[in-house]
Parts: sequence; C-alpha cells; structure tokens
Amino acid sequence: MAIGPFTPANFLVGFVVSFLTLRFVIPREMRGSYYSKVGRIAHFSFYVTVELVIANIKMAYYTLSPLRKLRPGVLAVPLEELSDTELTILANLITLTPGTLSLDVAADKSILFIHFMHVQDPDAMRAEIKNGFERRLLEVTR
Repeated sequence: MAIGPFTPANFLVGFVVSFLTLRFVIPREMRGSYYSKVGRIAHFSFYVTVELVIANIKMAYYTLSPLRKLRPGVLAVPLEELSDTELTILANLITLTPGTLSLDVAADKSILFIHFMHVQDPDAMRAEIKNGFERRLLEVTR
C-alpha cells in the first residue's frame, strides 16, 4: 500500500495519527513518560525558535547602532552536572543564537565560558542561560 512520498507534511500527519492512536489504546498507567516528553520537546523547540528570532532582532539593532554603545564580554556561566551530550547540545544552542558564542568549558565541566556581543547585566545574562536553555534542555533530556 503506497501512501505517497516522504514529505514533512506526511511525516507530521503520520506522527499525529500514531500519537493519538497510542494515547487512546494504551491505558494511562502504562503510558510512561513518552507523552510528557513529546510535549516538552515541542515546548523546547518553540522556545528555541522564539529565542532565535529575538536574538536576530537584537543583532539587527546592534548592527545599526554605534559601536561605542556595545559592551561585549565573556561570562563564566556555572552549570548543573551535565552529560557530554547535554553539554554539547547546550553549547551548540548558545553558539547558534546570534550574538553569543560558546568559547570553552572548565576541565570539571562546571563552568561554560560564553562571549556575549552586548552585556548590560552580567547576572541577568547568566540567569537567562541557566533558566532558559539549560533548564529547558534538562527537562527534555532527563
């Protein structure tokens, strides 16, 4: 039985149909964490997309503003105990966000050094990473 070529739309329809079918067929007590993980992944993907849009708008503003107004800096951001995979994903997400660049990780993996294009409040920037990317990443991976 042929259902058509592989396209993102076909994949999405297949995923949604399968997801709903399993939700109604499997008793609630036997579902496990699959359904909560799917929701967290969707929320995380939406959060990353919004952050990318906001960062691009900020970068456009920084590009158009005089250079003397920029205050670049490197901040040490303390990390939770992360696996190598989690640390790699976090560092890549930060680097993918315009205006930030992951530079280095402490030998004990407890601190991530990040270059910011513009730092107004260092503590707020650290909190943004901790409560934004890191917290949401851990919700998805654990």
